[in-house]
Amino acid sequence: MARIENQRTYGLKNCQGGTAVDLSGDDNHTIIGYYPHNGSNQAWIFQQDGDQNGWYIKSSRTGQYLGIEGNAYDGIPIVAVPSPFKWDIRDSDVGSAHGIRILVHGTNYSLDLSDHGNSANGTKVQLWGSWAGANQIWGLVERP
Repeated sequence: MARIENQRTYGLKNCQGGTAVDLSGDDNHTIIGYYPHNGSNQAWIFQQDGDQNGWYIKSSRTGQYLGIEGNAYDGIPIVAVPSPFKWDIRDSDVGSAHGIRILVHGTNYSLDLSDHGNSANGTKVQLWGSWAGANQIWGLVERP
């Protein structure tokens, strides 16, 4: 698996669209794809929960976590939630994309840049059942 260090801060860059996972400055709740600018709203602290592949992903800006509200299904938006939300992290299984796949713990639902990885600022980050699309693979960018 990609070497992720516990309590280390990373940016997440989509392998299809090239945008970063961004906590929207409009509401500090919505998660979107946005041009990488190294702001604190694009910095995510990875916290291991003790399971071999269980992780919480915490906003460096607000202390909220990447998560969902309700049950996992295709198209549900990713949002910032107040409580830790558990993710599984796997190496990319898409040959053309180097990075990680981020899945809701114990499911096949992946963090997905919608519209097949649309590179436009403001594109929704959502869950979608895993498939061989580079829009579900995220490059880790180490942050200071």
